[in-house]
Amino acid sequence: MKKLGLLLLTLTLLLSLCGCSYQDPVLASLPDCKSKVFYTSGGFQDFTDYAKYTYESVTAQDLKESKFFSETTTDDVEEILLHIDNFEDWVETVGEELKDNYDFDKNVVSEGDFFYIETKAGEPIGQGTYGKFDNYSVYYFDIDTQTLYYFHNNI
Repeated sequence: MKKLGLLLLTLTLLLSLCGCSYQDPVLASLPDCKSKVFYTSGGFQDFTDYAKYTYESVTAQDLKESKFFSETTTDDVEEILLHIDNFEDWVETVGEELKDNYDFDKNVVSEGDFFYIETKAGEPIGQGTYGKFDNYSVYYFDIDTQTLYYFHNNI
């Protein structure tokens, strides 16, 4: 009887832990990365994240077939850089490990790479709506270096 109780307790704990994991659907749409670094600042509700994922053989076709990524045009470059400028302001504000490790070079943002921007801009919150830079994630894939950059800010 003790063994059955212990088995049920173990099974319950395992099942409850499995339900707590989150898999980013954008990252899941790509092959496994070769390496990653991830830096964050903030807490439960307000946080700023920066990550770099390196890959070995992601092709433009792979990214085109993703339901997330679009090929970068001249107009997109401007929009991406607006988000990154805002993000860099937050990196300066929060400082700490995030500022110490932030190394993105905006000069890599160019036509022909791939990106995805997820934002809550315009969605209702309380009595108002989210602003353009209140809650966003930018995924920028530099096809030449096989690097996916991730920028997230949620104020």
